[in-house]
Amino acid sequence: MATELTDRVERLERGLRWVLGAWILSIVLLASLFIATPKALTAPPSDRLSVRSLAITDGKGIERIRIAAPLPDPVENGKASHRRSPANGIQLNDAKGNERGGLSMLDDGSLLLCFDSNSSEAVCMYVMPAGERGFSVTDDKSKDRALLVLSADKDVKLVLNDEAEKTRVRVHVGADGVPALQLSDLQGKATWSTP
Repeated sequence: MATELTDRVERLERGLRWVLGAWILSIVLLASLFIATPKALTAPPSDRLSVRSLAITDGKGIERIRIAAPLPDPVENGKASHRRSPANGIQLNDAKGNERGGLSMLDDGSLLLCFDSNSSEAVCMYVMPAGERGFSVTDDKSKDRALLVLSADKDVKLVLNDEAEKTRVRVHVGADGVPALQLSDLQGKATWSTP
């Protein structure tokens, strides 16, 4: 019985040494984690998020909204087309991933807010680097049907085109404030104008 008791005490002492060793090892590991923790994990939260691109996807994983600098080239029916200049801003895509509009600033200095139909730009508000600004409405064949433009030299014009993109109505106010109105026939010949 004394031998059994001695064996039991020795087993308990070994178990206690293992527990004590594990406890000391845990303390050392925790201390080393706190010492080695990167500043990013211990720093206070930032009020600013800095990324080059942010994509918001739908339930199928399709990018529906992209905020990026630079924006990717627009995709239409699975084909990418190049922009005339790199653009930064917000891209809006349909359920198939085709670009349907956006707000962008191009590296050439242009500012654009456009919405597209299934086949072309539909409406666009723009400011060009040279100072021209305007609004355009385009049909499904990419033809300008209505334009409102303020030129860099302060002329204002409203142009209404037919389906063949021939100007039928033109209203113009020059920088001097003098207005003009012209109506044209199907061939583009003026049928009435003032002054």
